[in-house]
Amino acid sequence: MNKKFKKLLQFLAMLGILSLLLAACGGSNNQPADNGKPTLYSSDPKVLNIVAGSEQDVVLKQFVVPWCKQHSITCNLVEQGSVDQARFLKMRDNRFDVYWFASSVFEQIGDQANVLKDVQPMFITPLVYAGWKSQMQKLGFVGRPDVSIAEILNAVENHKTTAWLTNPTQSNSGATVLFGFLNYFAGNKPQNALTMEQLRSAPVQDGISQFIRAMDQTPPSTGTLMNSCIANPQRCRTLFVYEDLIIEKNQELVKQGHEPFYVVYPKESLAIADAPMGFYPHNNSSDNAKRQVFDQLQQYLRSDSVQQQLVHLGRRPITSIGLSLSNPDLSVFNPDWGIKATLKIQPITYPSPAVMTAALDLYQTNYRQPVDLDYCLDSSGSMSESNKWDHLKNAAQLVFDQNLAKEYYLQANPMDITTVMLFNDDIVDNPQTVQGNDPAQMHSLFQFIDNHSPNGGTNFYTCLSKAAELIKQHQGEARKRLLILMTDGMSDTNGRDDAINALKAIGVPVVCIPFGQDADESQLRYIATQTGGTVTAREDIVTALREATGYK
Repeated sequence: MNKKFKKLLQFLAMLGILSLLLAACGGSNNQPADNGKPTLYSSDPKVLNIVAGSEQDVVLKQFVVPWCKQHSITCNLVEQGSVDQARFLKMRDNRFDVYWFASSVFEQIGDQANVLKDVQPMFITPLVYAGWKSQMQKLGFVGRPDVSIAEILNAVENHKTTAWLTNPTQSNSGATVLFGFLNYFAGNKPQNALTMEQLRSAPVQDGISQFIRAMDQTPPSTGTLMNSCIANPQRCRTLFVYEDLIIEKNQELVKQGHEPFYVVYPKESLAIADAPMGFYPHNNSSDNAKRQVFDQLQQYLRSDSVQQQLVHLGRRPITSIGLSLSNPDLSVFNPDWGIKATLKIQPITYPSPAVMTAALDLYQTNYRQPVDLDYCLDSSGSMSESNKWDHLKNAAQLVFDQNLAKEYYLQANPMDITTVMLFNDDIVDNPQTVQGNDPAQMHSLFQFIDNHSPNGGTNFYTCLSKAAELIKQHQGEARKRLLILMTDGMSDTNGRDDAINALKAIGVPVVCIPFGQDADESQLRYIATQTGGTVTAREDIVTALREATGYK
């Protein structure tokens, strides 16, 4: 990796942290770490910088934060997904003392050099196939002792229901499901790990491609998946997700008088997440003292009392025999929700990091459904303020430079159609379209943006109308459709209804990105709601555009 490329990756990583600081807890510091600046390493033994996935949010708030305060430890908590954590480890990002992954999948991918020390699981949760109980009843899955993979595939692939899964290259839950089904299509028993030869075989490639392409939506994160599914029950009828999140959400839904989810366990491809936590040594004089604090935190989380409390949150303790619980609380592990407190299914054995990395690359280039993706990017005069245009260019380079995109598992598919349009009062120049994933052509999309200077007013509805027109030209082709809209302001409303109706008519969801304080989120939320899209609001455009692109 050349120095310029590595520097850009490090810069992008720093930008991505800005919006993800949760809190600094313990001692007298109860404000966001460094007042919102990227977390910096501290050699103070009483400071722990902890990077954790969103899946650990409840555990962080209910257990880690109080423990840090009780022991007068300043714990700077940063929320990052498993993909980012793995990338940080590969890059030897030394800002953090503690890495806490959702599962061993990305921990193994990121830590092939075995940098992390004292890596141990904190709790266990299996991946399940879940759906609204009435929907699972229609599918004939309620009250069954076992449901086979073949039955799940029949329901999903024959579109007897809708199915959502997080993008496996952006989210651990999706990746875990991916490896479970790859193992199934390879014909492996749970104790046999997928090999590279099997990964490249026709039965595996064909089977997993058909399964992945049957997914109706692939959001980039587990939190987004759950929240969007609950907000859109007519469009999201079933999904693949963690058991503990289903329990969490069901407890909330039942309290509110709503229908709960019902789960089944894919018996031939059951995969688990084990929440591994490890210490990142800095090889300095503070390591021993920091490691002692880390060990105390880890011992606390693994203690019998905390493990029992975690059971009440739907986590299975690391001390359980296999996946079975003794004396389970049936109000938590509720059989009416399909939850099995006694689960006698052997989980799969994960493949080697090399095989997992190859599978994630193949997801982008082979498995997933090709996409017709249009970008409407604001180039109005206000984008010249506060370096917003420079930030947009950095984000665009990440998405369209295929070397960079590969680092984030965002590379294009050979059958993709990618169009970039810049707008102010109207569309600027001509739409730039690339068919396929030729690196030079994809890079030309970045150059198109880089060569432009922002000016003029704002009317993004002209761009939405043009996007609908372009996407309609490929209607009937086997591609997913997606439109990403980024703006920093309020749009003129000329052409609003025509643009939205045109997108709705051909089934194009719009992922909207508000950029800056002047962006009118109400306009964007209306577009997202009308088209079945979403709003991705982040402090920096790099994170937002990357997350939006992760929907493909």
